[in-house]
Amino acid sequence: MPRMLAPFVLAFCLYAQSANRLAELTAKGIAYLEQGRFNDALNSLEEVWEQDQSDVAVAENLAMAYLYADHNLSKAKALAERAIAGGGKASFFVQHPHEKIGFVSGDMVEFCSGRLSVSRERLVFTSKDQRHSFAVEKGQIKEIKANHVYGSSRGMYHIRTADKKDYNFRPRSWSEEEQQLVLQLVNEHLR
Repeated sequence: MPRMLAPFVLAFCLYAQSANRLAELTAKGIAYLEQGRFNDALNSLEEVWEQDQSDVAVAENLAMAYLYADHNLSKAKALAERAIAGGGKASFFVQHPHEKIGFVSGDMVEFCSGRLSVSRERLVFTSKDQRHSFAVEKGQIKEIKANHVYGSSRGMYHIRTADKKDYNFRPRSWSEEEQQLVLQLVNEHLR
């Protein structure tokens, strides 16, 4: 009987080792993203994704790595959509201004950086300065549009809520393509 169990025990041990390795690579990839080491994040998270495409957090963070390391909008969009469809979220690094000093140019003197996340239930801004973090539930977004004056050349956009709050954001890449992806995902999933 013990001989018959040996292959099962060996298979279980190999599976556990593989799962631990994937968890370590995922944690490294996410840490690399937060540090701005986008190519390292891409390498770690791609290795995880090649072996297991079931984790929506890996899809979310790999989408960000594609967006910021390779500027590959099509791969980033596909993974962002997959993350949201699987009950996760799509996230973007953004800057949120606290004033309008550089009204036309979009140059910001006072701002906070953070992560803007879109899910099927809400939009969440998680700021490095927690005083500026907020969440807007589905159906409470009155408007999300590209800015026509304030920071328009830097990809800036604004969100207006049903309770009359306005929030401006500039994408990390300062690109209109990243701006349009955020607007599209919010309009598809939260309005």
